[in-house]
Amino acid sequence: MLSDKRDGERLVEQVLSTQRAGRRFEPTVERLLDDDLRRLAERLPGADQGVIISREFPGPRGVADLVAITQSLHGLRARLQLGLPFLANLTDCIVVAALSPNRVKSTRTVARSTGMSIEQAERRLRALTSRGYVARVGGGFVRNPAIAPIGRAYALEAKVSDWQKGLSQAIRYSSWCDAAAVVLLNAPRDRSDVTDRFRRLGIGLAVQSTWVLRPRIGRPQPGFRLAMSEQLARNMSAHRPSA
Repeated sequence: MLSDKRDGERLVEQVLSTQRAGRRFEPTVERLLDDDLRRLAERLPGADQGVIISREFPGPRGVADLVAITQSLHGLRARLQLGLPFLANLTDCIVVAALSPNRVKSTRTVARSTGMSIEQAERRLRALTSRGYVARVGGGFVRNPAIAPIGRAYALEAKVSDWQKGLSQAIRYSSWCDAAAVVLLNAPRDRSDVTDRFRRLGIGLAVQSTWVLRPRIGRPQPGFRLAMSEQLARNMSAHRPSA
């Protein structure tokens, strides 16, 4: 279900993601943080220009309680208008993300950056070219410019008080989101030490709807980040009402 809310010039879109099989039991106490997660998401940098909020988002590594994407409307619109099926294969995302939309890269370069053999990279590139995600230019390849990570992605994980487990999960999410944070219902007793640990790792920390430490923008794995973006666009397309 997709809901739109206009508040002046502000647009908030919410997508309810399909849960993966094997998702843990419903965290009933952590659900008390649902409103806090949304409030924090709506105050992220760039959210005043529009934010996409997706709960229980299944990323390449773990299921985040909430993912918020800011600065997203232009990129999302371009991807939805492209008309190509959304990439569901992680290896395809890794290969496409290794390419540039304006700089030609050889098969050898793609193979080296992805850890594939030249033969494996060549097969993937040929298949992606035939489907329109990649174009051959001279002796190399470029990526379709509309196939790109959408906006700025933040993953938020809710925990009652177990900040250690939340931190471990947030670190995994930072491999496929631009930034990640843990949101606690109860403040840790050793707040100073905990905050220092989060700061060193670039992970944000909040207690209910108040930031203790804002998340730092990192460098997610490009293929994972693209896979997350394609999943988001797929969800948006599936839940958008027909005209």
